Amino acid sequence: MSEAAQASALLAGLATGLAILAAGWRTPVAAAAAWLGRSPAEAGRPPAAQRVPGARADRGRAWLERRCHRAGLEGGARRLLGLAGVLAVGLGALGASLGYTFAGGPETLVLAAAGVASGPLLVALWLRSAVVARREQLLAELVPTIELLTLELSAGGSVMLALATVSGRTDGALAGELRRAVIGSQVAGSAALEDRLAELSESLDLLPLATLATIVAASREYGAAALPGFRALARDLRQRQRRRLIELSRRALNRVLVPAAVGVLLPFMAILLFPAVATLSGSLG
Repeated sequence: MSEAAQASALLAGLATGLAILAAGWRTPVAAAAAWLGRSPAEAGRPPAAQRVPGARADRGRAWLERRCHRAGLEGGARRLLGLAGVLAVGLGALGASLGYTFAGGPETLVLAAAGVASGPLLVALWLRSAVVARREQLLAELVPTIELLTLELSAGGSVMLALATVSGRTDGALAGELRRAVIGSQVAGSAALEDRLAELSESLDLLPLATLATIVAASREYGAAALPGFRALARDLRQRQRRRLIELSRRALNRVLVPAAVGVLLPFMAILLFPAVATLSGSLG
């Protein structure tokens, strides 16, 4: 085996080991116990000697878990890191084999490194598109959900009962999240419904849920009527959807005009001008 093939195999093995370590990394139990056992006088920022090892990695893992939750990915960061590792190994091996077959020498290492780096990059791009797509889906489900809440409240029910009824009788990702928030708020000693809605708004990156939590909190603490707030929120979301559709329609029109001009107008002009061009070329010849 040549040195290039050995180097590509070493890179593939290194990428696999890093993926396995990243997927199974956890904070040591002793370090976590030392962190929890600090005295009240040490409640401020801990000195460098008392900081938990891997705290930065834990923050990165928590950020990745939030992104996976926003994308609706089952299995969380562990499955995503495993997918990135598999793609890195596969694409690295493919790049190494192509470089060794057609080029050889240092090009093999370059193609292998490019394949290993493109695996996590492809996963990151896919995760970003999945987060955006799920957010659009949740926003689309939020408007009819709030309108159903207004119907339930107009019948004289409470906000908790309306949320429980609507989330229990509808399907979708947003209905499941609201159902878990309602059930969790009914447990003794747990956070209130508005706190869970605010937390859900932050975790899903849905600002209208924070507005919904504010309306629920005002209704519970000050006795304010929640029905006008829900109607105003539903009307505002409908207007946003209308503006979004108008913007998309304008973009679609611009995308259609250029191919139509190239594929229809230019051939039509060529057909019209062909006799004149043929006559002119004949007279000149």
